[in-house]
Amino acid sequence: MSGKRKIPPVIPVIGSGDSGSSREDEMRQWEEQQAQLRAQQAAPAAAPQPAVAPVPAPAAAPLTPWTPSDVSAEEPAGAVAVTAPSAAGYLPMPEFTEPDSDDPRERLEFYTRGILAVQYAARSNHERAEQQKLIGLGLRLHAMKQEELHLEAGFDTFGDLTEARFGIKKHQANNIIRVLGVAQALEDITTQELKERPLRVLVPILDTHGSEAVRGTWLEAARHGNVTDTALKEAANFLGFAPPVDATPSNSEAGKKSKPAPRPSVSLQAVERIRSLAAQDPAKARREAEELESAVRELLEELAGAVQ
Repeated sequence: MSGKRKIPPVIPVIGSGDSGSSREDEMRQWEEQQAQLRAQQAAPAAAPQPAVAPVPAPAAAPLTPWTPSDVSAEEPAGAVAVTAPSAAGYLPMPEFTEPDSDDPRERLEFYTRGILAVQYAARSNHERAEQQKLIGLGLRLHAMKQEELHLEAGFDTFGDLTEARFGIKKHQANNIIRVLGVAQALEDITTQELKERPLRVLVPILDTHGSEAVRGTWLEAARHGNVTDTALKEAANFLGFAPPVDATPSNSEAGKKSKPAPRPSVSLQAVERIRSLAAQDPAKARREAEELESAVRELLEELAGAVQ
C-alpha cells in the first residue's frame, strides 16, 4: 500500500484468536467497505443511463404536424420553441422568449427586436388577408352575377342585391369582378395587398398578353418601390405590353392649327380633386365622394321630374 494513503483509525478486535490476524482481517474488510462506498458515490456520474428506446434521427422522423403537446414540460427555459408551418403567405407570429443576458441594455434591445418582428408579421399578414379578401369576394360576386341569383333573392338587379345584403355598391362589385383574374395571377408572386383601382391597369394586359405578362409587369413596377397605377403603366410601356398609341395626325387634322385642350368641367374638376385627396386621406375622400354621389342622384331625380 502507498505511504500517502490515509491510515484508518484503529478498529477494535472482536473475538478471540491471534490479535494481529484479527486486526488484519478487520482492516481488509474496512478497506473493501470504503471502496464499495466510493464506487456507489461515483455511480450516478459514471453508470450508464437506463435503457430507453432509440431516438430516430430527425431525417427519419415521420412528418407530422407540430402541436404544443410535442414539447416536454421539462425542457430548459431558454430552449427555442418550434412553430408550426403557417398557411401559404402568412408569417407565424414570433413567440415570446426571454433574453439570456442580465444586462438591462441588452434585454431592452432583445425585446425591441421582438416588438418590431411582431409588428412586421402583423402588417404582412394583414396585407395578405386583404389580398385574399379581394379574390374571395370576386369569386363569389362573379358566380352570383353569372347565375343571376339576385332574381332568386327577389331583387331586380345584381347591384340591388350586393348593396342591400353586403353594403357593396354595383360599381364596386363590378370593379372587383373585373380585376379578379389579375389578382389571381399575382397571388403566387406577392403577399402584398392588392387594391382594386391600380389593378385596372393590368386588365387589358391580361386580356391581350396573358397571366405571365401581368406578373412581369407587376415585378418590374415593384423594383422601383411602391406599386401604384402610375408605376404599373410605366412598367407596361417599358415591357411593351401597353396598347400602342397612334401619334400620327389624321388628314382632317393635319392642316388645322393645334388648339389647347378644353378645360375640364366643374363636375370633372370635383372628381379629380377627390381623387387627389384619396392619396392623402382615403377616408375623407370616400366621404366626399359619397356626398357628391348623393347630390348627383338628387339632382338627376329633380331633372327627371322637370322633364316629365
